Amino acid sequence: MTTVLLLAHPDFVASRANRALLAGLRDLPKLEVAELYALYPDGKIDAAVERERLLRADRLVLQFPLQWYSTPPLLKYWQDAVLTPLFYMEPDIAAATAGLPILAATTTGGPSASYQPSGMTIDELFAPLKATARKCSWLWQAPLAVHDVRNLDDAALSRAGEDYKSVVLSAPMLQR
Repeated sequence: MTTVLLLAHPDFVASRANRALLAGLRDLPKLEVAELYALYPDGKIDAAVERERLLRADRLVLQFPLQWYSTPPLLKYWQDAVLTPLFYMEPDIAAATAGLPILAATTTGGPSASYQPSGMTIDELFAPLKATARKCSWLWQAPLAVHDVRNLDDAALSRAGEDYKSVVLSAPMLQR
């Protein structure tokens, strides 16, 4: 059972928080990490490779920093380049992913209070991802958000990585 993690951080090396989250998954069995910005520095997604990666997934995780209340551009382009042809031109193949559990994990620079009902909650901000999951017949999981990452010390980031692992492990796997 393979967990495919699409890591979409424009400067992953500089991101203490996203590195800590990924480190929390280091011993997760059958984890396939696709670091999109490292794989596609020119921004050109290899849709065939990514389609095959998606078809291997028994669980899909999207990990990214929240940037201007959205995903980084390369993750959105991944959706356009991979999902659009798959779901609109090859629906029989796309059907193989029906029921795929999908989890979004994000980091934010702002404190959690910035994402409470008095503002825009993470759930509201992730409405486009949730709609995509629905269109693809995937199982949307409650998202994970680590807030105020610039102010977290190493111990807090390590705990966040452990929490991330627990959340990923608690997500179901696609039953084929």
